[in-house]
Amino acid sequence: MNESILKLLQKTGQFSEKDLFLLQQELQFKRLKKNELLLKKGEICSSLCFLVSGSFYQYSIDSDLNKIIIDLFIANDWVINHKSFISRKPSEYAIQAFEECTFYEISIDAIHRLIAQSKSFLQMGKILDTSTSRINFFDKNYTPDEKFLYLLKNKPNILQKFPQTIIASYLKITPETLSRVRKRLASN
Repeated sequence: MNESILKLLQKTGQFSEKDLFLLQQELQFKRLKKNELLLKKGEICSSLCFLVSGSFYQYSIDSDLNKIIIDLFIANDWVINHKSFISRKPSEYAIQAFEECTFYEISIDAIHRLIAQSKSFLQMGKILDTSTSRINFFDKNYTPDEKFLYLLKNKPNILQKFPQTIIASYLKITPETLSRVRKRLASN
């Protein structure tokens, strides 16, 4: 099992050696090529993925057929469509590989099996909490500067991984506004 996943899990709670062994039995290592879909719109999100390498983006399509970025994922992130996973309803969004990705996947059924074997796995619910915090932040009424500063502080690697058009869509601003924000903050 990848060391990064162990470190991230330890942040959610305490897991015994037995717990980690049980988890390792349930994780499946997978790869996706650039542009392949992890989740299609209309499918139910039935798994949680830990991204080892590469990047994903979650998006919807607007009436003009433009991709509207909902969330961005890079190495050491948990990849999930939170709403579909929790509600067990079809996803309103798709999740696509921006580049070749390697990841560990665990199904909701496997999580239930783990919880039945050890209540320690109830702590994994904290992963779901963090998956909504970024989305909620960008859906609130923050200024473009505040949104960009949030990214700089909390996810600076996203700025190197994705092009400006994707980052702007994620921040819910235009690429031109993003350029102005970058220029303004660089001069301060």
